Amino acid sequence: MKSRLRKSLVVALAVPALLAGTVVSTASSSAGAAETVVEDEQWPQPNDGRYGLHGIVLEDAVPGVSGEGSVSSLSNNTASEGEMLCTSLEDKNCASGYYYQALLAPCSATITIDCIEGITSISSTQVAVPGTYKEMFPKKGANEFDGSVEKGVPMGRTPSLWTLSGAPHAFGSDYLVLVSVSGSKTLKAKRSFSASLVPVSIFQTDCIPEVNGYCIDTFRQQYDANGKGRISFAGVAADFGKYRCVGWAENAKCALGHAFPAGFSYELKVRLASEPVGWLHGRMQNPNIDFATIDGKTTVSVTAAPVRVPTVAGLGLWPDLPADIQKWFTDNCPAWCGGRIDGPMSSDPMLRNAFSSPRVYSQAAFNELKLWTNFIKDRATVLASQWRVRTLSNSEMGSAGTCINSATGVTGIVTTNSLLYSEGPPTFNTETKTLNYKVASPHYEKDGTTEFKGVYNLTVRDDIAECLYGFSKTLAAPSTVYAEETEYTEPDVEQYVDSVEATYDEAATEADFSEEEPLVEEVTLEDVEADESSLTLDEPVDEVVVARVAADVVTELQKTAAANTTIDLSDGWFKFAATNFTFSAPTVKVAMGVNPAKTLTCIAGTSVKKVTAVSPKCPTGYAKTVTKYCVKGKTVDVVVAAAPRCLAKFSAATAIECGRGASAKRVIDVKPKCPKGYGLVTSVVCIKNTSVRLVTMVRPQCASGFAKAVTLTCAKGKRTTKVTALKPACPKGYKPKK
Repeated sequence: MKSRLRKSLVVALAVPALLAGTVVSTASSSAGAAETVVEDEQWPQPNDGRYGLHGIVLEDAVPGVSGEGSVSSLSNNTASEGEMLCTSLEDKNCASGYYYQALLAPCSATITIDCIEGITSISSTQVAVPGTYKEMFPKKGANEFDGSVEKGVPMGRTPSLWTLSGAPHAFGSDYLVLVSVSGSKTLKAKRSFSASLVPVSIFQTDCIPEVNGYCIDTFRQQYDANGKGRISFAGVAADFGKYRCVGWAENAKCALGHAFPAGFSYELKVRLASEPVGWLHGRMQNPNIDFATIDGKTTVSVTAAPVRVPTVAGLGLWPDLPADIQKWFTDNCPAWCGGRIDGPMSSDPMLRNAFSSPRVYSQAAFNELKLWTNFIKDRATVLASQWRVRTLSNSEMGSAGTCINSATGVTGIVTTNSLLYSEGPPTFNTETKTLNYKVASPHYEKDGTTEFKGVYNLTVRDDIAECLYGFSKTLAAPSTVYAEETEYTEPDVEQYVDSVEATYDEAATEADFSEEEPLVEEVTLEDVEADESSLTLDEPVDEVVVARVAADVVTELQKTAAANTTIDLSDGWFKFAATNFTFSAPTVKVAMGVNPAKTLTCIAGTSVKKVTAVSPKCPTGYAKTVTKYCVKGKTVDVVVAAAPRCLAKFSAATAIECGRGASAKRVIDVKPKCPKGYGLVTSVVCIKNTSVRLVTMVRPQCASGFAKAVTLTCAKGKRTTKVTALKPACPKGYKPKK
């Protein structure tokens, strides 16, 4: 039964809505595109230059929000010439070596690789509408360069505008797409990757070069007194303190960033000359990222929903700041501070203007958020929606273990809506055998009363999980001898779960999962009886049973927080999700293994509870329920109790499941038989490397590449246990039962 099987293997079923609408507040705006409301996405950074003002801004903005990430560049750095910009690989300044950041253009007749294949919106009802390419923005970049297919260097172009008619937002249907590939001549095989999608409207600004300096983002070629070159980025500041532009184009036009419409996911497809390398980090929910490599070319497909990410801004005049914050500025300024006033920063707090803006994945950011928590009342300033993913830099990968750092290709993906997050991929704790990832955000949304709920998705390649966890020690490698075993069925799901658990090393089980908190759910006896009477069956039922083992969100006080958690294995990736947990500074801990969780129904009088855990036990005073089927003529009575009994004149019966195509029937009788044309539904356990599947159908068969497992019954005195594996062996002290 697919419905009952799923309930016994998945701990949490609830998934929150893809994206709540971004809150807007009534205000005037200097951006003509939004005169009556100011979205969180249009929150202007503080532009207050008063003396004595001190503050913090913690923000993880979209790469390219009027920044270096929105501009292509090709350059080199030599001892003789210094830093020099190039317009192509033929440029003499880049003959000996080069570094590049290439914004990718849409695929066309002239650009067929390292290009954007398309963007598609997907509604909450799964209606997919492809977007249409509109134009480059700007039409020509200040630092564009020509690459080379032979040398694996993309054409460096600009961001592109696309129209997504299937997902209109509050200001139109235009979206800015920024996809970039970065690399160098010396590290040709290690190209980084980033992609961002932003709803936008085009706004004519009043930026004037004579007054504002620059009205389009660019890298400047400069020279020092000795004639050596140096490169500096010149970004537009005309919007600072007024509105937010995510890209600039010719004639001082800018793309204003807006909120994503609620209920939509987006799919981005990109053709690359080679697969990205390393670990990916993203701002999205429920990501599905696929890499298809054919003839040495890789198509990357990213499908996900956006998330809202908080920003924190705290400001105060020196006399109004608490002593611990004053001490921080005294100890750390001017070395770790920036300000809104030009010139040297004074040591006198009333004669300086100082702000701190640490990177959101640095330990400094965690420390400073904690320092400011009471002052900001533990709430976000704004919550801006985002959809983006990027490869972590080499400097961010320092904490990664050997299993991750020594691998090739994309090894894993972490996406979260948390403001602060651990640097690099999750760290593997060899003692607890958990992947740990620290996150931190304000506890409340900007209204100060609504709890901000966390989203965390972890995707790990199965060979990386094998390296970390050593699954092969538990499940033997496929064997042709056992693959040819005669017919094997295991109709009892609970018995199957028990047998799979028995394959896991007992010592590891005690060490890893003894502290697991079971999920206890209050239910009614009527619900249990109705569930026992129901039957739904698809053909085939192919369940991945490498399920939740231990997936906890642990708060700073080392207490387990409430969270919805699921984990499965599909298409060669372990996929874990934790949602609906609260902050301020939790650590997400994930342990994976072959022990699926199961559900035990317990009863005490009229009170019924379902307990879900790896090894569930009834609470004190409760007993395990037993289901008994009773028949009298054509009347069937389902009795669920600790010691069920049939009513007078009813006879005890047996239930079997019968299937034909997608149709399923439950037959309950003293001697049940399947109706004509229906076959008995049974199950078979199939194993392929670290994948374990339970296939339930009429005449079940293992999929290609999977081998049929064998169940061995083992005895120790009066105790018996079952072991299911390709090469099952009895636990220590047990012997095969004859």
